[in-house]
Amino acid sequence: MKKLTIPLTLLISISLIGTASALTFSNSSNNNNSSSKSTQSTKVDVAVAGISIENDPNLEFFKPPQKPYPTGKLYWFGYKWQMADFNKDGYSDVLYIGVMNPNNVEWTGEDTSGLCGGGKCKGKKPLPSLYLGDANNKLTYSPELLIDNREDSGMSLGYRALVADYNKDDILDFYIADTAVGTHNGFRDSYFLSQPNGTWLESSETHLSHSNFEVFDHGGATGDIDNDGDMDVVITELKWKTGTALWCLINDGTGYLNKRKCGGIFSFALELADMDGDGDLDVLLGAHEFEKSTDFTGIVWNDGRGNFNKHNKTRLPQHKKKWGAVPEVSVADLDNDGDLDIVYSRAGKLYVGTAIQIIENLGKKKFKDHGIFPLVEAPDDYIATHEGNEWNDFIEDIRFRDLDKDGDIDLYLSSSMSRKTDGVVLLNHGDFTFEILHPYVAKIVDGIIVTKAPVSEEQKAEEQSLEDELAALEAELAAESGQ
Repeated sequence: MKKLTIPLTLLISISLIGTASALTFSNSSNNNNSSSKSTQSTKVDVAVAGISIENDPNLEFFKPPQKPYPTGKLYWFGYKWQMADFNKDGYSDVLYIGVMNPNNVEWTGEDTSGLCGGGKCKGKKPLPSLYLGDANNKLTYSPELLIDNREDSGMSLGYRALVADYNKDDILDFYIADTAVGTHNGFRDSYFLSQPNGTWLESSETHLSHSNFEVFDHGGATGDIDNDGDMDVVITELKWKTGTALWCLINDGTGYLNKRKCGGIFSFALELADMDGDGDLDVLLGAHEFEKSTDFTGIVWNDGRGNFNKHNKTRLPQHKKKWGAVPEVSVADLDNDGDLDIVYSRAGKLYVGTAIQIIENLGKKKFKDHGIFPLVEAPDDYIATHEGNEWNDFIEDIRFRDLDKDGDIDLYLSSSMSRKTDGVVLLNHGDFTFEILHPYVAKIVDGIIVTKAPVSEEQKAEEQSLEDELAALEAELAAESGQ
């Protein structure tokens, strides 16, 4: 086998604002990432959303390696990550989830439901991967800390890692929404709760009312939807026979989650945020706008008790002609006016190309579409035949941070499936104008944007050649190991 020399990629450090701990949610007017409302002198009790945890500006943030060892062997694809201070030592840790390596791959059809001949993919299912960080942003793989004693342990297709303190012991836990690979009928989820000995135990059997509930939860979010002081979980449902669009897993205060129907509308992407400033969390939904059965993109309003009546909704602008797939949605206060604006990740049919849509919150349930920001576009005459096409590209996660320290919130985008868009930054210049910084053009060091020299076509070709060689090597290793 030919030896391949690969240049190392340094972690990109990004400095922070504030000094509070990872589980502190400020109501001050300077904290624009929180879903809570701002007050100058009075503390207001408002519902906490998971986006407040994953975008906590007081936690050190850096770009983690895309495939640290041994995730390249554990996961087929995916490598989605959440950064948080899991062991509460003051340093950023990283939790990775991904897709199992099936032993019966046989691609049929257009989408991922046909990856294993139209049936469930079979093989060993991997656990999540936890890497503990230190003062130098060095990550240490710590598999001994995650315990899953189920007979059929691990993930099929871990799609959402919903991080929150579910059992209220002041340590972060995580619920993994598992959509399943090789079928669109869903797979049971995983639920890891922190233990007194410093480990996380998969606790579905003891802390979920329905531990083997299978659902195609393409969207999922966490937050206190009923304002009782603990974190709940909301997941999408795409099994038409049940007639249920959203399932709510309601926390009893100890980490035990009771499953109940809670309304909603069929959708793919989901986030929880207080969009009208009334103190409770509403549901933002992103559609698969190419299909009439899942074509609602917009907000379903919380009735104040954690229910989302499908008739109490606000539609948001669609772009179904070219960018009708919506794999992700998130929110932040992009214009410093005290309310939350909306960012949708969009893709073309069969995930051809990707773009970002930004919608301004005008208040009083009124919104203004600032349109599409294309990131990757296929040629106009390109026609894909399945999702695994050469132009497949979509933003999996949208994170928010004041990256250039100018007082407003910028966007950091991640995509484990694409080197073209993983690490793209949308630099906020105010008035909803954004500068797109691609990872091969610019980087961020200590909060300062550093622009690289223009990349020549020869350099791009050399980089692509290296990526192709790396992919070939990985395929060769997989063949040798029988995967």
